[in-house]
Amino acid sequence: GVAPPHRSYHSSTAIKTDDSTRLVIFGGNDDSKCFNTVHLLERVGNGKFAWSHPKCSGDLPKPRTGHTATLLSDGHTILIYGGWDPNTEDEHSDEDLVFGDSFLLDTKTWTWSKGPNPRFGATNQSGKSAATNGGRSRVGHSAVLAPCSSDGLQVLAFGGRLPDNEFANDFQSLSAM
Repeated sequence: GVAPPHRSYHSSTAIKTDDSTRLVIFGGNDDSKCFNTVHLLERVGNGKFAWSHPKCSGDLPKPRTGHTATLLSDGHTILIYGGWDPNTEDEHSDEDLVFGDSFLLDTKTWTWSKGPNPRFGATNQSGKSAATNGGRSRVGHSAVLAPCSSDGLQVLAFGGRLPDNEFANDFQSLSAM
């Protein structure tokens, strides 16, 4: 197939199947717009790769860039969190639109669904807050699948740029059960 349009600030997630490894590309932006499309790069043998573009259904995320994509422990669900659309302003302010939502992409059925709500949960050893809660909305943060004592697994997202050009040093936790 044909490669997707050029872009930056997209996510790439490796998915292992029974017979190959696929690279799932989501979102990103070019010089004039953001994307919410999904593209696959798959090894087809003899060192060759092929592009495909699955048709996704369900509750699609808005186009975005600068989000995180975390593969969950089932090996086929990707959690997309945050990001922004620098070409669109928030309807309640003059600021760029920074997202605080999350979505789950099932790569077996190519179905999107709403993801868990992020929650502020970073405390130090004495149980006190280790940082100021920056809120859900963020772009340019990092995320990792991590164990947690009460919920099994969680996606921990750290830092990022917040609305109003503020920067965060807190963790947001998203349940990954």
